[in-house]
Amino acid sequence: MLVQDYHFALLPKLIKAARPDARVAIFWHIPWPNPESFSICPWQKEILRGMLGADLIGFHTQYHCNNFLETVNNTLESRVIWENFSVKIGNHFTLVKPFPISIAFTLKDYEEALPVSPRQKPSEMLALHGLSAEYMGIGVDRIDYTKGLLEKFLSIECFLEKNPEYVGKFTFVQIGAPSRSLLKTYSDLLTAVDQEASRINLKFKTRSWQPILFLKSHHSHEEITPYYRSANLCMVSSLHDGMNLVAKEFIAARNENDGVLILSQFAGAYHELHGALIVNPYDIERSADAIKTALEMPLELQQQKMKQMKRLIMRHNVYAWGASILRTMASIEN
Repeated sequence: MLVQDYHFALLPKLIKAARPDARVAIFWHIPWPNPESFSICPWQKEILRGMLGADLIGFHTQYHCNNFLETVNNTLESRVIWENFSVKIGNHFTLVKPFPISIAFTLKDYEEALPVSPRQKPSEMLALHGLSAEYMGIGVDRIDYTKGLLEKFLSIECFLEKNPEYVGKFTFVQIGAPSRSLLKTYSDLLTAVDQEASRINLKFKTRSWQPILFLKSHHSHEEITPYYRSANLCMVSSLHDGMNLVAKEFIAARNENDGVLILSQFAGAYHELHGALIVNPYDIERSADAIKTALEMPLELQQQKMKQMKRLIMRHNVYAWGASILRTMASIEN
């Protein structure tokens, strides 16, 4: 049985108590913090014991596995076996391994030479919103404090201050899906992000142009894909992220193998997507410089990097992810 995410942290132990013969895995989709951060949780022992009822615990990266094992080592009476990254409590062993999640991108998708429909130019996409610009960036995020939206907007402001020749020529489209809006922290964040976009727009905008187009609503994958295809760049500015599949969706959508991915070093995808421009989103000035680098990157280099990343997500797609977990589970002796 495969259990997924933090909502079911206690479930593996409950399943094992009812069915000791069952093989149980839990995959944790969010980052696991360091032991010091996790120690503030009043229910830390209950959560860890619940998870360690599983035979296999998966995270996106080895770094998160190491944090988990260190947390167990500091919190529970247990034996952490670093040689094979496992935990022994009593007679029960739990294997802890990284399984980087991906998207449904196959060889057929990789070999598809042309878009399903003709790709719109950035100017054509922006014209749908009454804006005129030659270049376009795209960001797709839940409106969440971990996504670095404020930092992203500040880097766009810094980019235009340092490169005034792009004023009137570059617009960044941020698709923001409201998240947990009944919680005050999240509603306050939405207000802050909206106000920051308005401030920057007021600073630079002209009659037919503005630097940030903030679309505050849920969009389907079919609605987002034309923006992925048209944009000159995609910017992922996560401050803390297990993987971030937006980065991989952008790559998969680039049927003509152009475009540039700007990727935060704090997203799990950073460990795989070596063709991206890697940034520290807290470093506003260098993030701004990355926007300029992306817009001015020669087409041949764009295509070289994009093809490299496409091959990777084709080989390591969501089907390979699932198969890897099942193979590992099958190899574990009860």
